Amino acid sequence: MKLLSRVITTIALLLAAASASAQGVPTIEDLKKATDAAMETVGRGDLAGGLKSIQPLFVVSSAEFESMVGQANLALPVWTTRFGASRGHEFIEEKRVGSSLVRLTYIHKFDMHATRWHFYSYRGKNGWTISALTFDDKLQVLY
Repeated sequence: MKLLSRVITTIALLLAAASASAQGVPTIEDLKKATDAAMETVGRGDLAGGLKSIQPLFVVSSAEFESMVGQANLALPVWTTRFGASRGHEFIEEKRVGSSLVRLTYIHKFDMHATRWHFYSYRGKNGWTISALTFDDKLQVLY
């Protein structure tokens, strides 16, 4: 549990450190297509592949991103031991705050439980980019 908590904290901190290299997409619909595709890959049990598919949208350096992927990969064996095999994903919610912020929420399904994923995005001069990603197993807060 401490390892999972550490991984989540590390990911949130890394993604909060902005870099000017992110390539945005023009619309929220394009952003959702990218995160849907990433979560499809994650739902097949390929966490690193899913994250790498949307790397250009993240506002962190390549080195920070690679470190984040390595740390996130530590979480998957913990989840599969506790929750069973990956069984896909499901889109839960799109929450907009004003015209420049959106949070896309998904769940990553397992045999016996799921993890909650939040993609926090900002619309800046390059379009929609992902400024933070968090995930945990606290599904009760979705109700």
